[in-house]
Amino acid sequence: MTREIGARLQARRLQLGWSRKTLAVRAGVNPWSLKRLEVRGLGSVEALVKTAIVLGIAGDLESLFAVRARDPVTLADLEKLHPAARKRGTTLP
Repeated sequence: MTREIGARLQARRLQLGWSRKTLAVRAGVNPWSLKRLEVRGLGSVEALVKTAIVLGIAGDLESLFAVRARDPVTLADLEKLHPAARKRGTTLP
């Protein structure tokens, strides 16, 4: 998945006709860090966010964390979806 994200960043950069160095300068990211992000999918969240903002695709990152109607809202809701396994002879609180 991380390599796919890197490949998508690279594709967007090339679509804009920018060199890796140009994007690195505009995003305030080290060119080697940008290369690692694009080629291997490795890097910091900060570098990913800065790069996405400059490429104009930050909205794609925001959608990763959008609350959806069916998502559990509280810890209790989450526990209902995945109840704790009981051990023989013990009771759950």
